[in-house]
Amino acid sequence: MTSYIAMAEGAPGPTLVLDAGRLPGDRGRLSAALARTRLLLEDAGHGPILKFALVRPSPRPGYDLDYRFVQGLAQDPRKFVFDSGCGHSLLAAAAVGTAEGPLRVRVLNTGEEAVCERARDGTHTLHLLPGAELPLPRLLPTGRPTDALITEGGVLLGSVVRFGNPYVFVDAADLGLHGARALFEAGSATLERLERLRAAARAVLGLPAGSLLPKVAVVSAGRPGRLAARSLTEPGWHPAFALTGLACLAAASAIGGTVPHRLARSAGCGTDRVVVDTPSGTVPVDLETAVVAGERFGRLRRVGIGGRRVRVLRTGLRPPWRVHATA
Repeated sequence: MTSYIAMAEGAPGPTLVLDAGRLPGDRGRLSAALARTRLLLEDAGHGPILKFALVRPSPRPGYDLDYRFVQGLAQDPRKFVFDSGCGHSLLAAAAVGTAEGPLRVRVLNTGEEAVCERARDGTHTLHLLPGAELPLPRLLPTGRPTDALITEGGVLLGSVVRFGNPYVFVDAADLGLHGARALFEAGSATLERLERLRAAARAVLGLPAGSLLPKVAVVSAGRPGRLAARSLTEPGWHPAFALTGLACLAAASAIGGTVPHRLARSAGCGTDRVVVDTPSGTVPVDLETAVVAGERFGRLRRVGIGGRRVRVLRTGLRPPWRVHATA
């Protein structure tokens, strides 16, 4: 399998796609190998690269590809995060293999399934599936549609939802941001406040200090039939919006009592498609749920995001595999 660098539309940076079969399995040696690779690529003018997609043909029947995402930290080239997902990197990894039909992917980090399809115009659609149909309340890690999150700046009401990645969704109005323009122009003061909110949510979820999870997104009822949303990435504001975040936002909008559900109903959004204005443009997100007789809540089947383009920036890379073999 050839290593290459690719950039999915809307991503905050490129992804280095690597053959997982040629990399160490334990995290310590893998981190050392990725750190060495990252520094050599930066010295060669290909950096900084903070996103890594480790792929291999899947041994599981019914799947084409196994995919694992690794996030590099901007402040330290030797440190990596292994417990989050990235839809843009998934597309970068899968796009090369989708020329002849849908590619079914096991997402090893977060447990979901993905199907990547390529249209005739060269764009790609990413479908995220929970595996089996999942009752919508199961997407709430705390079991509650909203939680009071206590920070130094006061108490904020947020919805913690897990699909693709765990996210905390807060109402932009609770941050004093009214309308999409105010949300998209918010600066470092809001960013710092959201980092404190992330820390409060980490405590609620029992996650270690310093984790990049949960992700954080701010949502507003935008123009009629639309939401406006902005999210954080590593580091800082996301230039567009994470694909896993869009999927999680759409799923959250179907769960009664959550912040996204309230705002989506207020904006007049549909129940099978959520249109989201982001800093880089408007993205329609398709949502498929099922109603089961005798169950109070619906079940999530899939979330789909289409129209994404992927550019392969560099092929034929030869990372320092000798380091991988001896680290």
